[in-house]
Amino acid sequence: MSYLFQFQINLFALAILVALNHIIRTKSKVKSFSKMILKFVILFSGIALVFEPLTWIFDGEVFPGAFFLEYSTNFILYILSPILGGFMLSYVDYHVFKQPERIYKKHFYQQMTLVTFVLLIVNFFYPIYFSVSPGDNRFHGGPYENLHYAMITLMYFYMVYFVLKNRKRTTTFIMKIVFVFFGLPVIGMIIQLSFSHLHFSWALIVLALLVAYIYLETTSTDEDYLTHLFNRKSYELYTQHLIELNKPFSVILIDLNDFKHINDHYGHHKGDQVLIQFSQILLKVFSPKGFVSRLGGDEFIVVLEDLEHFDEKKADVIRQHLLKSDDPLMHSLSFSYGYKVFSSHMTMDELYASVDREMYQFKAQFKAQFKARS
Repeated sequence: MSYLFQFQINLFALAILVALNHIIRTKSKVKSFSKMILKFVILFSGIALVFEPLTWIFDGEVFPGAFFLEYSTNFILYILSPILGGFMLSYVDYHVFKQPERIYKKHFYQQMTLVTFVLLIVNFFYPIYFSVSPGDNRFHGGPYENLHYAMITLMYFYMVYFVLKNRKRTTTFIMKIVFVFFGLPVIGMIIQLSFSHLHFSWALIVLALLVAYIYLETTSTDEDYLTHLFNRKSYELYTQHLIELNKPFSVILIDLNDFKHINDHYGHHKGDQVLIQFSQILLKVFSPKGFVSRLGGDEFIVVLEDLEHFDEKKADVIRQHLLKSDDPLMHSLSFSYGYKVFSSHMTMDELYASVDREMYQFKAQFKAQFKARS
């Protein structure tokens, strides 16, 4: 019973894993490569949560086979760390590049697992990481035990470097979730190394899994799946709310010029990256006061409650942000816009139709000017 209380965090974490696995299998209808990786992380996390208590339970126990059980459970626990780290890094890589073939070529980042396995074989003959004394069946840390934790920590730090290096390929939102995803296991490792009686290391990986599933694998009905801006439904609900409260507001409809050329010439993946980067610029320009939504395709709409007039001077602010981008393609990106203040006699459909006409008038002028310059 004492072990039950000692490892109650593991039991709760294991229960969460079982529930999460059940949700993914039964409630999540859409299969994806990222969910497949997440299932591997769930599986190996569950094994670790079971084997960690066993290493303590068998420690110091003397009965036939006790030495084998103590040694093998520790062996498995050591090898699980790089396995999990590799799959977690694969999960992060996929959310950045969205290329399953890239993950296969990287062998799911299991290179450190192979190194650890070789060192654990050496450990049989020359205790590097740990030893178990045959007489009393006691676990003892080896002279290079910290090397193992250093290698695992290095994997997590590589995740930081990887995300920062490729930050232009994803959104700030996903970056934040990714940092939580690998930050929690590091915190758990530090706590457990500092206070050996607190078993947080594997449990916090479970919490990281829960965060990843909620924020990366399930899409809020309020959000656009690609840019994480508000979607068309959210825009309609919000404007309807303002109309019902008789609050004054204005809308800016923004459409990218010749976006089809980007998809055709550079590919749809690059097109998605352009949409993501443009969305981040709109958030920088209009947040927190503006309600920024993606209606679909390359069409965006911003709702302003303060009735601040939008004109070429304001549009130039967006253009300046485009010129500051690290992506050269963004420098040549242009857009058309329409601006309209809501009048009380309008319906929501009439408001959209009105601002849409203004936007297309702007687009026609842009095309005419472009042809004149050509």
